[in-house]
Amino acid sequence: MILKNYTLKSNALKNIMLKASVGTLVGLSSFAALAADETEETWVDMSDPTAVYSSATIGGGTEGIDLSASYGGYLSGVYKQRFTVAAKHDLDFYEVNYLLLNARSNSGVTFDSSWSKDIRADGKDYDDVNDTSVGVFAKLAFMDDHINFYPKVSVGYLWADEIEDTTYVKFDATTRYKFNRMYWVGITPSYAYGFKGADLNEWAATIDAGVQLSDVFGFSVSANDDEEFTANITFAF
Repeated sequence: MILKNYTLKSNALKNIMLKASVGTLVGLSSFAALAADETEETWVDMSDPTAVYSSATIGGGTEGIDLSASYGGYLSGVYKQRFTVAAKHDLDFYEVNYLLLNARSNSGVTFDSSWSKDIRADGKDYDDVNDTSVGVFAKLAFMDDHINFYPKVSVGYLWADEIEDTTYVKFDATTRYKFNRMYWVGITPSYAYGFKGADLNEWAATIDAGVQLSDVFGFSVSANDDEEFTANITFAF
């Protein structure tokens, strides 16, 4: 009788421990899933030039110090917006950019303006050029989102004291390859053609690479065909 009671108590204890273990595992699994979901929601993609989030960036290179700040968020429905201001090349020229994104179609429009920028046209270099443009873009994903293509077509107008007022069209073909969520490389060939004003007929290219160390911190480098090199640190918030 004593042995029987001991066996019954032992089995009951095992059942209680088994239920407690299963409950603990379920609880931990649920917590892990919630944590993963939260991480996925807060992790912005710094390799994506059309990603919408708020950030501050400081950079430096062969042309001096670059500073920029962006404010991004939902506008309404499926639409997001990002507003960016920048001072580049030791505060030599300034940029203001606005991006409106349709999150459902991964496409949108941009409005870009710059002041006192140096450009090349007619095979010559011009200083203190002002430029404003409007563009349309899309994001096209391939290979399970490892390769992303961001074609953009813009129509713009530029003017300065030393150059004829010019209306132009520009095509950018930004391409990024993501090895994983942390590492990426990319290239942006572009072509600008002036159809009224200066004889603008220019090809340009930029290569870049980056590492995103967390959901709020990333580092990138870039170089272009004008032999300009820049390194940037970005903080998202």
